[in-house]
Amino acid sequence: MSDLEPASETENLLPTLQPQPRRRDLLLLRTGVVLIAVGAVVATAVAGYAYVFGGGGTKAGVDGRFASALKRAATTTTHATTTTLPKPTTTTLPTPPEPPILPLPPVPGGSMGVGTRSPIVQVYELRLKQLHFDPGPVDGYYDQDTRYAVESVEKMFGGARDGRIGEGVRFALSTFRWPVSGVTKPEPDRVEIDLDKQVLTLYRHNAVALITTTSTGSGKRFCGGSDGCQYAVTPAGKFAFDWHYNGWRTSKLGHLFNPYYFNGGIAVHGYPTVPTYPASHGCSRIPMHIAEYFPSLVFKGMPVYVLGTPAPKTGTAVAHPSPPPAPPTTKSAPPVSAGTVPTTTKAAPTTKAPTPTTKPKPVSSAPPTT
Repeated sequence: MSDLEPASETENLLPTLQPQPRRRDLLLLRTGVVLIAVGAVVATAVAGYAYVFGGGGTKAGVDGRFASALKRAATTTTHATTTTLPKPTTTTLPTPPEPPILPLPPVPGGSMGVGTRSPIVQVYELRLKQLHFDPGPVDGYYDQDTRYAVESVEKMFGGARDGRIGEGVRFALSTFRWPVSGVTKPEPDRVEIDLDKQVLTLYRHNAVALITTTSTGSGKRFCGGSDGCQYAVTPAGKFAFDWHYNGWRTSKLGHLFNPYYFNGGIAVHGYPTVPTYPASHGCSRIPMHIAEYFPSLVFKGMPVYVLGTPAPKTGTAVAHPSPPPAPPTTKSAPPVSAGTVPTTTKAAPTTKAPTPTTKPKPVSSAPPTT
């Protein structure tokens, strides 16, 4: 070996001394990465809290009841958190979808009414049923129940109340839209009685469940009730169903079928005749086939809104004004409704003008007004 070559001990110094500074660098690098990661987690948590609850951070945060509710829930220990949630309101209920537009077939001859039997009648009955007008059995026969349903459509849209399906009713049913409630903040379950249109609408879960014709107080003066002589008026306002009588109930003013009372002696009840105009003593008459199941759709305490203008007070206890045009019945009183005549009168007068007596009042040829 030459004198210029390094000794063997010197050759071994490099591999033993080099790893020491490399380990320190790696250790410092790892420590820095850990510190940076911890700082990032802390910063993210702070920023997230500021975003949700507001009050600092790089974002303005969530405003309103949501942030307040979350903050109260985060700081609550043993108390229940359900009381901090906002109370449900009727505005949170979804709006029912509108019925689909359905072009209906033309009416043969331009009009059809009671007594018609055809497949086209069945098509219109199906449409009426779909829109909750209830025409009775969907059998293709145009009976009185079908007429009541058609009259409800005519009343809603201001058409002639003749109970016949023509081009106007055809168009209304083809392009039907749900009625707009006359109540500002309505309950999801309610009944609305429109005195102006003479239509009763029942809502369940904020959706229309039934639309039917009705006949409310005539405004005429009468005697014989519990309160003596008074006017046949259905007062407007907000009420609630109170109690129900199952079946036929006989009162001093006549018979009522399945009455459900909502304002003292005023009830929604079935009656054999439901004219297109106000004709009752104050109750809301509905067709018999609907009155059979109506009590099952409502409940005690359910709101009843009577909207519109009551019939004007007219006449005296012994003078009955002429009924509005186009009454639904003939001059002879229907057999079933004869029970509404006061019990002191055994038979209707046979002359054109009733003969005055000392006790009972004359009976007019107009339908009873219970």
